[in-house]
Amino acid sequence: MNIKTGGMIVSLKKCMPPIHVISMASHPERRHHISAEARRLQVHLNLFEACAPRHIADYPNSYDQTYRKKHFGYEMTPGEVGCFMSHRSLWQQCAQSDDVAWCILEDDVVLGPNFVGKIALAMDTAGEWDILRLMSERWDRQGKLYLRVNNEFRLMRYVRQPQGTAAYLIRPDAAKVLLKHTEKMRDAVDKVMDQYWLHGLRMLVLEPALVSIDVKLPSIIQERGWSAEHRSSRPFWRRLQREVRNGWESLCARSYLWAQTFRNPVHGYWTFRK
Repeated sequence: MNIKTGGMIVSLKKCMPPIHVISMASHPERRHHISAEARRLQVHLNLFEACAPRHIADYPNSYDQTYRKKHFGYEMTPGEVGCFMSHRSLWQQCAQSDDVAWCILEDDVVLGPNFVGKIALAMDTAGEWDILRLMSERWDRQGKLYLRVNNEFRLMRYVRQPQGTAAYLIRPDAAKVLLKHTEKMRDAVDKVMDQYWLHGLRMLVLEPALVSIDVKLPSIIQERGWSAEHRSSRPFWRRLQREVRNGWESLCARSYLWAQTFRNPVHGYWTFRK
């Protein structure tokens, strides 16, 4: 079957990746929502039962509690840990596949018009990225043009990644790299995934977004942060520690991008493209 999107003829059979949705049977309203989205757009979705630890005693051995206490002063929540474990489990499966890429979604997304055709179009650019986000969760962060796909879509490069794991494409080789990078669980999965200066993966964002978040659905991530675990306000030295950590990560990101562009200014992974 062929479709026409953005003035291009795209073969769905050739370009469509398998679509996997992280969902929990214990949250039927979210599962009903994503099932309705699939019926509405006639999209085949593979439901993956999310990991759901209830207490810190249920956390995997990879959880680095010592690191969390030292560098953050509070624990990851069961929802954060479950999200981390769920995405990593799908990466393990993706890494063993022969597919060009997988599409991974969370079950609170709203699929945009012609979602299938636009995913197929995004797959036509698979040689340009290792991970391609299909939406941004931090609208306050601005990207730079990397490649214009057609009159509607463009691939954007972000120095500070726009966070979120609600919807993205990932290649099997990238999944293998992330598995090594996440052997220790120390922070939320999207923040660890965003550390491209450490794992070296090409991370781009497709704009305009192909999905959005249904904010009416209940979140499975409990209240988190310092206030969720402490009654007192965050002490000055902890605030300073956070600012130093954020500043250091920003410096690492900018230095990495500068080095990549300097080494290969024409064909480098992170050069600006027209």
